Amino acid sequence: MRISELSATTQVSVHRLRRYEAAGLIASQRLPNGYRDYDEKTVRHVVFIAMSRQMGFSLPFIGEYLPRYKTGKLSAQDMVEAILVRVAEIDQLMTEQQALRKKLMDHIGWFKTHARRKQ
Repeated sequence: MRISELSATTQVSVHRLRRYEAAGLIASQRLPNGYRDYDEKTVRHVVFIAMSRQMGFSLPFIGEYLPRYKTGKLSAQDMVEAILVRVAEIDQLMTEQQALRKKLMDHIGWFKTHARRKQ
């Protein structure tokens, strides 16, 4: 199937598909006219990549897990554990952002207090 067909089937943009191919995550054969040709199993691989990206996993992470997915050696438990690690990372980021927000609000209070004193 051509890249436009793969894009339509997976709802992943042609640009992203080219990026995935450049990163070595998917592969195509070149037809004599230069068009990319993808086999049917690439659809499953692209869906896995797209779902992983939606969960916030990096392309290097996906590159590590994709070969196991392709060979059927990636268990559901493996993915659950990876997702739980991702959730913990998000929780940490949220904690850091909440602390930053509090600090910003404290600074606003400080500036407002000092602005009143100068009037």
